[in-house]
Amino acid sequence: MILTRTIKLMLDADPQLLLPTVMAYTEAYNHVCEAGWDSRDYNGLSLHHKTYKHCRTLLPSALTISSRVKATEALKGGRARKKAGYKVSCPNSKQCSVRYNKNAYSVWFDKDELSVSTITGRQKFGFKVPQYFNKYVDWRRKSAELFVRGRDVFISIVFEKEVADVALTGEVIGIDRGIKNIAVVSDNRFFKGGNTKRIMENYRSLRYRLRSKGTRSARRHLRRIGQKENRFRRDVDHCISKQIVGAISPGTTIVLEDLNGIHSGIMKFRKDQRYWINGWSFARLETFLKYKAGEKGCLITHVNSSYTSQKCSVCGHTERGNRTKQSLFKCKKCGFSLNADLNASRNICAKHKDAISYPCGADTTEPIVPGDVAWAQAAIIPS
Repeated sequence: MILTRTIKLMLDADPQLLLPTVMAYTEAYNHVCEAGWDSRDYNGLSLHHKTYKHCRTLLPSALTISSRVKATEALKGGRARKKAGYKVSCPNSKQCSVRYNKNAYSVWFDKDELSVSTITGRQKFGFKVPQYFNKYVDWRRKSAELFVRGRDVFISIVFEKEVADVALTGEVIGIDRGIKNIAVVSDNRFFKGGNTKRIMENYRSLRYRLRSKGTRSARRHLRRIGQKENRFRRDVDHCISKQIVGAISPGTTIVLEDLNGIHSGIMKFRKDQRYWINGWSFARLETFLKYKAGEKGCLITHVNSSYTSQKCSVCGHTERGNRTKQSLFKCKKCGFSLNADLNASRNICAKHKDAISYPCGADTTEPIVPGDVAWAQAAIIPS
């Protein structure tokens, strides 16, 4: 199994030294995107022949190829979204991050020094490695992305390490994601979202007030609080995913609902509900779970989300009226009562077990022994 980690470092660099390279890279990226979009050409080799000559006048050869590869990926992503029914336009960037392969930059962690390729040749910059990232510095170094944000310059470096696979133990947990409860695990653990929602509501109210002002200072304040809110949400998702994975044993299977297309039916909800559904970080929490689970040897898998909130986890009866209110599930058939999100997480777990051929947790993979043949025939041949 290969583990992949990305560490983000702040460079001790003047943005003005790197902005010309960033803008030249952006121009090359946009040129390839326009060439591919206009001719409906999504083939990397074909685009290389069409655009290399022009892009090479802007960038060194390594960055020229890198910009074409990055643009090709964006074009293919746009085509996939178009096939899925989304409205798309030609990919375009105002300030694109610069992608470096492992030969286009060098890093010396013992000297806290890094060199990158620019339009004026190699340039060296200093940096500081946060203590948490020190455990990754001896991993295999891969590509990197350099980007400028205001007065700061950052580089994100990808590292890989091959580790031994951990055998699955057969233990399964289901996780139901939501807004009132960010995550509910089938082993009776709740991660509530009340405090997160309250803080986000405060940010929302502040944004409305600042937009109504419309001043330059208000616009600067809007940018700051947007970044601050995003850091807060990332920290919440990191803490929850860390606690979920930390409490399970290696080899456990974590089952999530497949939430692809969750926004397709968004218009059936009220405006306030649409705000929370669109703004909630379901995908980011899943991303954090994936890489933390992979490091521990756990598997992440998905099941269809249909009827997980309406089905009784005890008798299997499915009815919309089973969910009497947001937080309470009460089965109309057997009378079983439970927190609605916990019931859903148990249904998610059961769906996975059914999918791998042991309904209700009973193992049906055992072979039929000779003494069971008569019983098997009696079961399939009517009397």
